[in-house]
Amino acid sequence: MTGAFGTRPEDLEAAATRFDEAGRIAAEAVAALRSTLAGLGDVAGDDEQGRTFAAQYDPKAAEGITAIGQEAAGLSSVGGALRATAAEYRAGDAGALGPGAP
Repeated sequence: MTGAFGTRPEDLEAAATRFDEAGRIAAEAVAALRSTLAGLGDVAGDDEQGRTFAAQYDPKAAEGITAIGQEAAGLSSVGGALRATAAEYRAGDAGALGPGAP
């Protein structure tokens, strides 16, 4: 049959593993960034210019760290979705072949 669509569940699972790894790396990067920034303490100073800078910098820095953390979770979520899709393909194939099929 020409133009047929085929899916190999094992390929989806292999891709899922790569997304898991990317999510783990991103999560470790966020943890390291949080730790490093926390270790720096208040770097803006306590004068008027420092407070003005910190008022704009601190929320944006926190927003960036949150976004990277969400990206890490998203990557892991894609891995889980790929595994679920592979399982659905396997279940569908087994059902299409009928009971007792290999």
